[in-house]
Amino acid sequence: MSDEIESARIQVFGADPRHAELEAKELREVLNRLDGAEVRFAPPEAPRGTEGAKWPALLTPEVVLILTTGTLALARTAIKAWVEVRKSRSVRVVHSDGTVTEFKGGVSGREVKALRDGQGDRPETGSGDDR
Repeated sequence: MSDEIESARIQVFGADPRHAELEAKELREVLNRLDGAEVRFAPPEAPRGTEGAKWPALLTPEVVLILTTGTLALARTAIKAWVEVRKSRSVRVVHSDGTVTEFKGGVSGREVKALRDGQGDRPETGSGDDR
């Protein structure tokens, strides 16, 4: 195993700024459980074009985390698993070399429940009688 430390910026998107913040906090907790991983919130950036503006900057539905770890492969697997739980989850990982990996939410909770109950593998029928 390499002793090299890798880092990445993780952009967590939400329906609104509050939702993005809650999702980012949850993902941060998940990633901090990984051996050797350190995750913190990135300092806020000033939005472009707001220099000298008299009103506060508009909030965006995005929160940025900074991940530092010995291996990003394990972190990518954890992020992918976390994102796939809800359709509303969206994460963009910007690697130190400039490459970008995006993850979009998978199945909804309702779909997971249907699959767990065995309803996801059979076609829906109207009344159930065959003619």
